[in-house]
Amino acid sequence: MCAKEMVIFFGHPRDPFLCYDPYSGDIYTMPSPLTSLAHTKTITSSAVCVSPDHDIYLAAQPRKDLWVYKPAQNSWHQLADRLLCREGMDVAYLNGYIYILGGRDPITGVKLKEVECYSVQRNQWALVAPVPHSFYSFELIVVQNYLYAVNSKRMLCYDPSHNMWLNCASLKRSDFQEACVFKEEIYCICDIPVMKVYNPARGEWRRISNIPLDSETHNYQIVNHDQKLLLITSTTPQWKKNRVTVYEYDTREDQWINIGTMLGLLQFDSGFICLCDRVYPSCLEPGQSFITEEDDARSESSTEWDLDGFSELDSESGSSSSFSDDEVWVQVAPQRNAPDQ
Repeated sequence: MCAKEMVIFFGHPRDPFLCYDPYSGDIYTMPSPLTSLAHTKTITSSAVCVSPDHDIYLAAQPRKDLWVYKPAQNSWHQLADRLLCREGMDVAYLNGYIYILGGRDPITGVKLKEVECYSVQRNQWALVAPVPHSFYSFELIVVQNYLYAVNSKRMLCYDPSHNMWLNCASLKRSDFQEACVFKEEIYCICDIPVMKVYNPARGEWRRISNIPLDSETHNYQIVNHDQKLLLITSTTPQWKKNRVTVYEYDTREDQWINIGTMLGLLQFDSGFICLCDRVYPSCLEPGQSFITEEDDARSESSTEWDLDGFSELDSESGSSSSFSDDEVWVQVAPQRNAPDQ
């Protein structure tokens, strides 16, 4: 079997995940371990990360479930339950451990500072040093041997060898949207179309070329695909249809290049999130049923689609907070939005 680097689209938990090669156009489906639970509405979204061994870890929200996907087996395995129920969290893999932080209690609405740490080897959870500030609408990412939590207000760095959090240079209240690691630096989509890059070695931010701007775009994802930085955007020109466009960043010319990908996704959640991993296409099912040609747009506009989407988890109304009243949160990926937003 031959493994292939692909962009994986995670939409509604009840639907299979899509594995897509933006250069060849190949598309496949990966089974979701949450299908039956999503239909009961006990799971509304998920947070995902990838290990260096290409295993995918998926944490359900707001339940305590944790799953791992083994690409060669094309199967999911349920692991030990997490310690806390959360919504609005994120997850990351670092040196044999899964870290989960951020979000809030789904019952009380209290924002959580506790940090959960899962040992892959022992299949056990423990609490490590809590974050000094609660996080919501943020990204959790790994550079070398450190964990970074970043949002529009601040960035913190976790050193697992000393079990402590350190303050880093923040985005200075830029409107944070999305982040990923590329060539040992942190690339962040800020006030659209602004893109900023953080160099951990120098502790400095710099600005690079703006991302392509389209007033109809409602979802921006950036991923490290086989040592290439890709920007994936989505618009919804027709009811329940997403037009996905892919750009590649040219580091020498400091510009974003449309690689010619135009993918039409039918009945796939518009608030999808993306990551990249090496999977085995021979183990996967074809994904043609989820795509449509652009020429079919007019004939599809009158079709009646299923409107059942995510529950809105991101409303701050009625929730208690450990922040002061003057602090404002901005809704970003990886939280899912309702399909009509």
